[in-house]
Amino acid sequence: MNTKKILVVGDFISGSGLTRFIFNMFSNFNQNEYKIECVGYGIDQSKETDKKCEQLSWPLHRVIPITQNVVQHIKWWKNFFKKNNFDFIYFNYSSSWNYEPLKLARRYTKAKLICHSHNSYYSHTFNNKLLMMILNKINKRGKKFFNEYADLKIATSKDAALWMFGTLKNVTIVNNGIELSKFEFDKVARDVLRKQLGVFKDTKLIGFAGVLQERKNPIFALEVFAKYLKTDSDSTMLIIGKGPLEKKIKERANALGISHRVKYIAYTNKINKWYSAMDILLFPSLYEGFGLVPLEAQVSKLFVLASNNVAPQVFSTKYIKKVKGFDKDKWNKVLNSIDFKISNERNEIDPALKKFDIKKQATIISNLLEGE
Repeated sequence: MNTKKILVVGDFISGSGLTRFIFNMFSNFNQNEYKIECVGYGIDQSKETDKKCEQLSWPLHRVIPITQNVVQHIKWWKNFFKKNNFDFIYFNYSSSWNYEPLKLARRYTKAKLICHSHNSYYSHTFNNKLLMMILNKINKRGKKFFNEYADLKIATSKDAALWMFGTLKNVTIVNNGIELSKFEFDKVARDVLRKQLGVFKDTKLIGFAGVLQERKNPIFALEVFAKYLKTDSDSTMLIIGKGPLEKKIKERANALGISHRVKYIAYTNKINKWYSAMDILLFPSLYEGFGLVPLEAQVSKLFVLASNNVAPQVFSTKYIKKVKGFDKDKWNKVLNSIDFKISNERNEIDPALKKFDIKKQATIISNLLEGE
């Protein structure tokens, strides 16, 4: 059997949903058939993703971020592709403005090129209107190259496909997959983690998990909790994540006078266990390619309130409710209407989630690579 080489390109940042997808998906590939190598275009201060790749025996290279030095970024890719060849190069992106690596891969390698769209808008935006106008023009131009050079186009949802490629033609929609058993409700973990957090047995723990960026709308989630706190003064909010809004979130909590009821965890590799510790999850994303966090949460029968920007297929069980718009009173009303499950009612995985089993998704994508 000939082992095939796959280069997986992604952000490789701790806490990133895209990075979780990569680890979930490609660790379920047959390691005897595929040799995996990686390039990270993000910066991971914690080095957690580097350690994870080392454990999996995946060589991980870090390219100079294009936002730091465009010339050096392109030069790095050119040298890398001239020195290495692969059977497949799998690009995982949230937008199409950085198309140079794709062009260079086509020019200097004979690999089959795969482009996978994971979002329905930019991961990062600018407040400056001129910069956004320039970014939009480059992103629009990038769609042309993604359609021209990609041998295989994949997206997590229809919205993600239209955002990356501008069309649904020749784009395969593939649900994100997860290791279902990993996210099953864990009563022991619930008790241990809540004790660690200083949260009492009967205290409602309202959670938010995700990168602390505008697109994830964490300050809105905080403000919804502030309203709910007026109804249930014993409730606590847990914010799991890190990002540019960390300081603003804490300032807003201070301004609302609720700092004493908000807990923070910058990063954890036990997010699956923290779902068991929570009683409800708020997920008010402004835009979302799929919505991995609310999908994971449903496995442990954790109630989720999510914006209608989450992909339709994620709303698979009775444990997730869609809330249209961003009216804090409306979200609070829905939150107050929820009949919280006691822990012994959260056992067993809902059969509707079986279709998201990561092994099935890995098989689908490996078959796509092989043209089956």
